[in-house]
Amino acid sequence: MPLILIIILAITPALATQADSLLKCSANYFGKDAELKFSFQMLTRITSTGEEMQRSGTLITSTKNRFALTMPDMQIMSDGVNLWQHNTPQKQVLIKLISDLENKLQPSEILFRYLGTKAISAKKEVWKNKSVHALSLNPDKYKDQFKSMEVWLNQNDCSPVRLHTIDNFGNDTWYSIENLTKEKFSEKDFKFKAPPGTDEIDMR
Repeated sequence: MPLILIIILAITPALATQADSLLKCSANYFGKDAELKFSFQMLTRITSTGEEMQRSGTLITSTKNRFALTMPDMQIMSDGVNLWQHNTPQKQVLIKLISDLENKLQPSEILFRYLGTKAISAKKEVWKNKSVHALSLNPDKYKDQFKSMEVWLNQNDCSPVRLHTIDNFGNDTWYSIENLTKEKFSEKDFKFKAPPGTDEIDMR
């Protein structure tokens, strides 16, 4: 067996072990029933057209499917039972039951589902002038959606700072996560109050 192949075979298990430990470290950062607040930037490149789509916003998330997602043109909020989808430019809000939705994943799971994958390998990258851990992930759990997944972790506490996915159509998306904090929220943080002049459509 060539020496270089022997070296590669010897290194590969060590890389996988390191990556697995870092992924566990990230899970430990959140702990159980963590309540979170963060802002995000999202950039998607559409392969078929070359178009780039950008979104940004803030998200608070808690247990029992409670969350509040705020973007410049949209606000989506859930108290765990009801969901409000507020289209800001149109001054319209749709009210639905969470139980009626086909996709019951709350927004935070879109960003943090990497915790449910297996890590393949780890390497060092630089993000905003700081060294970070970049983990290549096995996307098999989400193979109906993605063919590639990656997460970049803070070197100090293993919190996520970037996520990268390539979907089954080849569309390339980067999420950047900023100002991630663990906080405690009250019930009122997940109750939507329509601004004056808003048209409310109750679909429950």
